[in-house]
Amino acid sequence: MEFGDRARFAITVELNENHGGLWMYGRFCYWIAGESIGNCDVITSLRDILFRMRYLHSDRGQRACPELMKLSTEKMFSVISTAIRNDDDEIYNYISGEFAFARFDVGIHVDVLDKYEIYLVENGDISKILYFNMERKELKYFPLDVGEFDRVALDAYDYLDRMYDAAEESKGEAS
Repeated sequence: MEFGDRARFAITVELNENHGGLWMYGRFCYWIAGESIGNCDVITSLRDILFRMRYLHSDRGQRACPELMKLSTEKMFSVISTAIRNDDDEIYNYISGEFAFARFDVGIHVDVLDKYEIYLVENGDISKILYFNMERKELKYFPLDVGEFDRVALDAYDYLDRMYDAAEESKGEAS
């Protein structure tokens, strides 16, 4: 199943025929500007992805930061990345102390996406998704509409959640 538009932002979720019940083994990747982000050929636990996607769901609509959007892509990435790694507190030059900067991190930290750091910042009517391939040391970005990432991620999350509920239900019936 695919959610969104590959030419902009999409998420691919495919449950394997032999999915391991509640483990929900399958394939998962992001698509940004037509490029596959993550390793969609590797089998992973979609259940683990579901559990890690919950924070994306709770952070939707809360990634607005006009001050960060004024920065170059490279500087924006650097400021967010160093804050996430606890290497620097420069981010507080752009956000208030109460703002949870981890909400900019929209990568799902599982094996199939381990080679990427992915951040999203919004401002008014535009979003900017930044994605860094750690192997190639390559930073790219793509402009999205505000809420576009959240709509696609929520659709994928809801789909995974329904699959998990069905797996739990079938496990209960087998007992």
